[in-house]
Amino acid sequence: MTLANILTLSRLALTPIIILLVYVPEAWARWLAFGLFIVGGISDCVDGWVARRFQQVSPLGTYLDPVVDKIVLLSLFFTLSDLRLLPLWISLLMLARELLVDGVRSAGAITGQVVGANFMGKTKATLQSISIGVALAVWALNWPVELCRLWVSLLAGITLVIAWIFAAIFLWWQREWLFVRDVITVQESTQPDQSRLGQNILANHAPRM
Repeated sequence: MTLANILTLSRLALTPIIILLVYVPEAWARWLAFGLFIVGGISDCVDGWVARRFQQVSPLGTYLDPVVDKIVLLSLFFTLSDLRLLPLWISLLMLARELLVDGVRSAGAITGQVVGANFMGKTKATLQSISIGVALAVWALNWPVELCRLWVSLLAGITLVIAWIFAAIFLWWQREWLFVRDVITVQESTQPDQSRLGQNILANHAPRM
């Protein structure tokens, strides 16, 4: 187990602790949750640097890092929705966006296409982290729930729109293999059936000896 992977897994381990602390009706617990979230965000920046600096890039780390990011961020979005600080539909659309993009990446892997991460994914994750960080901060400051909900919903809503715009651009970039090749594959797969159908018709109408 490399140091980079340990940092990634530690970020995953912090997530249920942060969620539990958010529900504790004490200021110290909420501030601790905010602090642990900041620590997790720092570890997200550090683990990639460690992997490159000490040549610890591995298939496990390449897979684990984005998956852990999604688990952490989506878990906290749904926690904010449960606390009535964020409309549930925003969290659901965040989840739908991640499932769509991951589905395209999985389809690419099946067809031999390498669909890697890019600046849009990092930007989206940064905006999501800022939204959650602000939400945890105003929650720790004990702002009125309606005021918290207003600011958190505004930030998360802007992030959601940008995330879906990035998803649309991502799909457009993959259009050549995602749509065109699929049509060609379907046509190729139906050709043998048509040939067999033609042979059967000829056989049925052939003169019998």
